[in-house]
Amino acid sequence: MVTKDEAVTAAAGFLRTTAYPDRPDSVVMLPETAIRFTYGWTVRFDFNEHIETGAFIDAPFNSVVVVPHDGTAAHSAPSFPPPAEYMALQASGNWPPKKGH
Repeated sequence: MVTKDEAVTAAAGFLRTTAYPDRPDSVVMLPETAIRFTYGWTVRFDFNEHIETGAFIDAPFNSVVVVPHDGTAAHSAPSFPPPAEYMALQASGNWPPKKGH
């Protein structure tokens, strides 16, 4: 089982080395937003530029990272369905959706 602190660290590592390796210093983790689900944790982040300017153009397209409890790699949450629904689908084994359903 992954702790909250471990989830935040894993999410930060994913963002800085895989998702945004060209701007690792811009990533600001928001650990107070971490939510524990059966499947894993969701952790939000923002970019320093967005925090400083408030400009929509400076915000991340998707600000949610998923850190599974089973030790598999952290990844960006899909833009649809909403994070809580995605996490429930993962926990039930119904992700990815079957074609035609």
